Order: sequence, then structure tokens, then C-alpha cells
Amino acid sequence: MKDISYRQGLRSKGFQVTVPTTGADQTLSLSGLAKQFEGLLFSSTTGAAPGTIVDPAQLRISLIINNDVVIDDDVAFHYALTATGGFSGGFPFFIPFPRRLTGQDTILLRVTNTSGASQILNTTIYYRNEI
Repeated sequence: MKDISYRQGLRSKGFQVTVPTTGADQTLSLSGLAKQFEGLLFSSTTGAAPGTIVDPAQLRISLIINNDVVIDDDVAFHYALTATGGFSGGFPFFIPFPRRLTGQDTILLRVTNTSGASQILNTTIYYRNEI
């Protein structure tokens, strides 16, 4: 059995997306060495203004990787650990959506916001540099 090398190991990159009431399109940029998109995870959303109560069901997301619609207008907390952002289960925590990458990829996260208040969506992408 061959050991997984450092270059083949699972990696992650986090993004904090501020979503105004008009929504947001956020490009998620990975290393040019990234060759395999493994999956993603959203943590709980928070109000951009301290003390604002936010319902994560108020954010809808679409994920497009190189013109391939991976997630099409779904509620963000369907792809979270729990609706409140707490940890449950074992590693890996992410929702798998394996896709090959070239290193010159366009990964777009489109978020619509029906809350009437600006929100923050924490996004983690999991990937590998080699497959």
C-alpha cells in the first residue's frame, strides 16, 4: 500500500463572504496547483452588525465550477455541519462534490440574501494538489 504524499494530501482554504441585502457573487480562488476539488462546508452565518440575529435559511447559494453548476439555488445551511454551526460527526466534515481542476479554474459562489440585513457566510473549500 502506497502512502499518501504531502502533495496528495487534503487541503483547505477558508473564505469569509459578506453578503449584502442585494446578494453577492464571490470568486473562490485556489492555488494554481489545485487539481481536485473535493468539497465544501459552510459554517453558521452571522450578522455583519454585532447583535443581529440571523437565520441561515435566509441565504440561498449556487456554486459554479468552470461553468458546471454544482449547487443550484439551495439553502446554505443544507451544506453546514448543523444549522447553528456546531461540530458533529467525525472528519472529514465537508460535503463532497469531487471535480477535476486544471489549476486555472473559475469557482463562483453566488449568494442571495432574503433577510433584509447584511450577513457573513463562512465558506471552507477542500481540495488536493494531486490526485
